[in-house]
Amino acid sequence: MSNMLGQGRAARRSAESEPALDPERLVELMRCFPIGSKFRYYPEYHKEITFESIIIAYGINSHLVYTQRDVRVDTGRGAPVFVLEDGRNDRPIGQICHFSLLIPDVSVGDARDYRRQSDTPRGGRFRRGDILTLMSIFSEKGIPHVNTTVRKRILMREGYYANHAVIQLEVLLDTLNHIDQRQQRRVKTSIPASMQFSEDSPHYPCTLVDFTETALRVRLDESGESGAVPLIERRNMIVSLDLPAQSRRFVLTGKVLRRDTGHFVIALNGKIRDGQVRDFELIDAFDLKATLLQHPATLA
Repeated sequence: MSNMLGQGRAARRSAESEPALDPERLVELMRCFPIGSKFRYYPEYHKEITFESIIIAYGINSHLVYTQRDVRVDTGRGAPVFVLEDGRNDRPIGQICHFSLLIPDVSVGDARDYRRQSDTPRGGRFRRGDILTLMSIFSEKGIPHVNTTVRKRILMREGYYANHAVIQLEVLLDTLNHIDQRQQRRVKTSIPASMQFSEDSPHYPCTLVDFTETALRVRLDESGESGAVPLIERRNMIVSLDLPAQSRRFVLTGKVLRRDTGHFVIALNGKIRDGQVRDFELIDAFDLKATLLQHPATLA
């Protein structure tokens, strides 16, 4: 652990004079966005542009926590109490006034031209004060979303990530919610398709049975000759849709959100065009939906 997020006693005095964050919501946030987990995020006003990152540490008041083992929640006294464990002695924290997430600063040398996509000024992707919306990969009663604000860029001087630049995102805890993707209208259809693990893997025949702007639900054709699909949840997939009557072909990438009897729900995150994987942007979602709505098998 480290005190790099604050300046010792001054930071503690400041924290004591500020309102405490809701401990119950903090527990929920830590469950939805654990250290070491990947997440997707998009900048303010640009929901159609998403990026992926990973949480490498929590900032709890003026302390850094690098693993889930370094913090535990004591619920035996009623309201949750956060206890930091540093191997020598436990540090109960009666109230938390600041909670932040640390992520790697990968904005320099990124393969994607972010400024071109989002008209972001020269300051780059992580400008102080910018709002980023984070989306967890975990989905139960909905997909957890939370807003954060870029607090600062830190060049780590010590710890597990010494000599690396990280971004500190201050969590806006009141914005934590679970968004039900089913709020988007699901349209039923019956269109032949195929699934792959990668461009070099076998094609598994399937049928697109319904869709929204950002997700597909497909039924696996078990009678195909490619064998059983060794699929697990959250695995990346490629879905190909050939629509000869409309002279269109879509090759889409996505992640399996869930699997039930013979069906898979795939959240779209990209497209393959001219052999290159590209972002699945808002215009792509409209293009796909408008095309599928015109298909004779779609029950609009």
